[in-house]
Amino acid sequence: MFQYFPGNYMWSLAVMRCLASGGHFGEIHWALQDLQAAARVEPQGDNEAWHTAWKRLAVQVEGIGREALQKGKNETAAAALMRAAHYWQWAEAFVDPDDDRAASSYEHHLACFRDAGRLQPNKIEVVQVPFGNTSLFAYFVKAEGTSGPAPAVILSDGLDGTKEEMVLMAQALAARGISCLAVDNPGQGASLRLNGLKARHDSEVAAGAAYDYLKSRADIVDPDRVGLIAASMGGYYAPRAVAFEKRIKACVAWGAIYDYHAVWVRRLNLKPGASATVDYRAALGTTGKHLLNIVGATDFDEVLRKFEPFTLEGIAHQISCDILLVHGEDDKQTPLSDAEKLYREIGSSHKQLRVFTRAEGGAAHVQLDRQEPAVSLIADWMVDHL
Repeated sequence: MFQYFPGNYMWSLAVMRCLASGGHFGEIHWALQDLQAAARVEPQGDNEAWHTAWKRLAVQVEGIGREALQKGKNETAAAALMRAAHYWQWAEAFVDPDDDRAASSYEHHLACFRDAGRLQPNKIEVVQVPFGNTSLFAYFVKAEGTSGPAPAVILSDGLDGTKEEMVLMAQALAARGISCLAVDNPGQGASLRLNGLKARHDSEVAAGAAYDYLKSRADIVDPDRVGLIAASMGGYYAPRAVAFEKRIKACVAWGAIYDYHAVWVRRLNLKPGASATVDYRAALGTTGKHLLNIVGATDFDEVLRKFEPFTLEGIAHQISCDILLVHGEDDKQTPLSDAEKLYREIGSSHKQLRVFTRAEGGAAHVQLDRQEPAVSLIADWMVDHL
């Protein structure tokens, strides 16, 4: 993967994630070009400098969008506000979750995305999915070029990912005649930040709630043709969900995970007789404080205890739907061997493992070094299987 900040995986991964969501390299470079020294500050970079740079960019681009909207230049407004939404996400990303600036930045992120979504040629509808006595935050994109009920896909992201990061995948599927419901599961995005829902291992519960929501829109969704795509930590969530939620007919684990507890045993610095601490030399996507917040833990020993049930051992054989695992040969966060182990244990007779190699590009985590052709491959696979 291209490291905009050599030696700082977390910051470099964030740059690639923003680009993969629709950010512009020129704008990002304008904001970050003077942060190379800040990126080398131990242990993970000067996150104050990071916040300041991204906020400056987000404010500027949002201003372009708001001014264009006032002038009736809706195409300019839609594009600028969508990019601003992604820039606000990264302004918030590494701020202490208890810092008031985190909540403020995140509010701007949601507002820009909501307003940009209303202006899209195919409107992005912000919705809430009933979930027990609360709700999951989501957005819905209707299938294009269809009449009557169309197939649909539930989309979700990973540990610190958000539904907004999946917008280009949602639009790729919609262009192929598949509606999309992108969801912040417990521990993710607005469901965490606004409703306080912490990460949980039984992802079939959230997937079932998302399915029920889609079924409630049977005028435009065919409930017999619903799929699921999830990325990064979603590579655990998605296979786990379809092992139990049999109403989902096709599944893509984008960055497959067999045992998420084992992933964090590798990432945390475990010494005999000592408490677990974050090993900042590992390929981490977010800060230790955010990890604690996502799972609702007070220390990293508790994180490991909470992650113990996050495994597909003894479960993968129950997967019976069509399933595709997409993985990178050089994934620094979850090794290819984990995806291969999961593939061997999946019970479905219609399973496929697609590995992107260094030679062809797309070998990094969820193909962040080159997301095309992976995005198109996944979208086309869903067309074929729904």
